[in-house]
Amino acid sequence: MTVHIQDSPAGAYRRAGEAHDAQALKTTLADGVVFHSPLSYRARFEGLTQVGALFEAVFDVLSDLRYQSDIGDGRTRMLTATARVGRQPLNEVAQLELDDDGLVREITMWIRPLPGLTALMAALGPRIARDKGKPGLPLLVGAASAPLAAMTRFGDRTLVPLLA
Repeated sequence: MTVHIQDSPAGAYRRAGEAHDAQALKTTLADGVVFHSPLSYRARFEGLTQVGALFEAVFDVLSDLRYQSDIGDGRTRMLTATARVGRQPLNEVAQLELDDDGLVREITMWIRPLPGLTALMAALGPRIARDKGKPGLPLLVGAASAPLAAMTRFGDRTLVPLLA
């Protein structure tokens, strides 16, 4: 059976993402949803509250989110998208695992290129750290991630062309 992108069980998730509508996106998620971060193997967000707050923060820093592909079956969907963090473009692949009701129970995300990933980390990290309520953590996360984002941006803009 062929499933067209507009008929996919992930259609509401895509529409909510493109609209930056965190509330609508939360309606596509199962209660025990788990999000596996593209930033760190150790970072995962669990449950509607944590994953919903994550997407609210993501929608604050991401712009021009547009989905191009939605491939899979009734249990697993692979979505591809483009977006921007500031002026930095990025590509995203999200693997959605769906439950018996068609709700997203697990999200695993990959982001490229490296300057896009580090720009997202620099923009998102301090916001997530603020939610932890630990004084100084947002400053520490910002101080650690901003140089990495700058180095990868410089390398991509200046060094990569010399190697091409």
